[in-house]
Parts: sequence; structure tokens; C-alpha cells
Amino acid sequence: MIDLEGIFEKLSAPESALRTGLKREGIRIRTRTSEKRFLKLLRDLERDSLFITDTGFAGNYLENAGIERVFKISGETVENVSLGKKAAFRLRAKKIIGFGGGRSLDVAKKIASDMEKKLVLVPTAPSHNGLISPNASLLENGVKKSFSCKFPSQVIIPVFLWKNERFVVSGILDVLGSVTAIEDVFLASEKTGEKIDQEALSLSALGVLKVVKMRSLVDLEKAILSHGLAMKNGSRYCSGSEHEFEKCCAANYLHGELVGIGTLLSAYCYREIELDSPLPSGEIFEWMVDVYRKRNVIGRIREILGDPKVTAEFECLRKIRPERYTLWNEVKIDVPRVLGEIREII
Repeated sequence: MIDLEGIFEKLSAPESALRTGLKREGIRIRTRTSEKRFLKLLRDLERDSLFITDTGFAGNYLENAGIERVFKISGETVENVSLGKKAAFRLRAKKIIGFGGGRSLDVAKKIASDMEKKLVLVPTAPSHNGLISPNASLLENGVKKSFSCKFPSQVIIPVFLWKNERFVVSGILDVLGSVTAIEDVFLASEKTGEKIDQEALSLSALGVLKVVKMRSLVDLEKAILSHGLAMKNGSRYCSGSEHEFEKCCAANYLHGELVGIGTLLSAYCYREIELDSPLPSGEIFEWMVDVYRKRNVIGRIREILGDPKVTAEFECLRKIRPERYTLWNEVKIDVPRVLGEIREII
């Protein structure tokens, strides 16, 4: 097998680029390992802020902590953005704090952007790689759309809450999805002349490398932060054909879990593509399976692949993001059949 890890080391930005990028974008990272210090920080922030959170774990956590300036959402919709803005106006909030998972953070991003308020993000789980990105994925009239927002001024990471194994696995799988997203970029460059953004590419590769070599949650944290910076001008280098599968699959799993399936699907299909790319398309699938095994996520992948609801209509894959040239512009497959083949292999 070709040394794909070595290839990513060549593509990757140095870790210093992460620190430089965060400083350039004015993002302060505050990691909390002590719940006592974390709760004090939340109470200090509450004075002039509005917390955007969910009706589940995160919302209950704030309620138990005595935080009262809270707006709870039931979903990541533009309607909730509108209601949240009214709540922020009523409370004269100077800061918008997204507290919880990706849905709460995305609604907070849009509220803060629309109202030109300071944005603070508190991801309570490392479940996907877009936690600090300046983009929000929201439902408008039942259709998922991406909205350009802004970077947060602060990110508070309560690592003592980042213990749920399923959410950790989901975050790992979402970061690793950038492998096929990057290959999609090289494919588009060859087929359409799309220009390569070297900074976004190197930051995306850095995130992948952090997870491939992961020794602790600190590495996952750095991977997620790196990918957030890589998405400054859009998610292209962290979201490709594998994410198109996630968007088209109606099965009820975490975002990163379905991206993990989509990554294997894309990597498997790339074996049939001849491409002048730093990443040897015929080798990606075998390498991804090996990485999944080393990161102890292969069991979860096998479990999900055993669910017949985990599939997608091919035409949806091709049409879900027409402005973005990916693998699905080059191949046509029977999705259930290919997923069955993958299930037999792994």
C-alpha cells in the first residue's frame, strides 16, 4: 500500500498555521477541564448574552446550572433563527452564545451574523468538523441550505463533557471525510479547471493528519479547529461526495456516522477513476478501512451498514449540490449494491 499518511504530511500545513489562523481571525480558544471553572465562566457570560441551545442534554445542563437567559430550539430552522433574534432583541443581548451540538451552534451563528452581535460557541460534544466554521446549515421550507455567517470571537471547549464515545466517533469520521472531499477537489481541478486553494487544502489535510495520528481528545480538538479555519471561504475542502451521501440518506444516525459511510462509498468508487492527484485514487479505500480499524470506529461502521435504511438515491447524490463538481459527476452506481459489497469486504 502506498504511504498515504506520508502524502498527507506533505499536503498538511504545520501546526503553527492553526495558531496563526485562529489569531488572524480573532478567535480565542478557552479550554475548560474543570466543571467548577466552566460554570463560573458561563455565569459571567450570561449577564449580557443570550444562550441558544437545544431541548435535550445541553438545555437541561444550562437549566441545572441556573442559567436563565436561554432560547431553546427544537431544530436548525430559519424560523428558529427569526424567533431567536426576537428573544435577543427583547433581552438586549450583546453576545449570542451557541451552546450544545451543531444545530444550536448553527442557529447561533446565523442570529449573531444577522444582528451583528459577538458570537461565542460552546460545543458540548466533538460530533462533527464544522463546529467553529463561519457557515451555518439550516432548514428553510424543509430544505437544507448553507448560509455564510462569521467566525466566533470565542470558543469555549468543556473537554470534561467530551466523553460520549459515540459523539467522539462521529467527530473522527466527519474529519476523515475530508480525504474524499480533497480528492473531489483534485478531480474538479482536472476536469473543470477549478483553482486549488492551497491554504484551505493544507488546513484540511492537517485536520485529517491529527485524527490519523490521534492520541487524545486534544488531537481531535485541533482537527476540528483546523477544519473550521479551512471552511473560511466555504466547506469545499471538508465536504464533498461523502457529505452528499449524508445529505441524501434519510436514516436516523449522527451526521459524522453517515459521513463515515459516505467516505467508504466514495473511496470504493474512486478505485475506478484515473486521476492525476497526489492521492492515488485506487489506494484510498484500503487505506481508509485501515485507518477506521486503527481508530476503533470500524465496528460502528459495520453496525450502520447492516441497516437497510442506510442508502440513498443516486440521482439525489448528483443533484443535491449542483454547483459543486464531485465524484458523482463522473460515475453512476447502484448505491445499495455497492454498500452491500463494502459490507462484505470490511
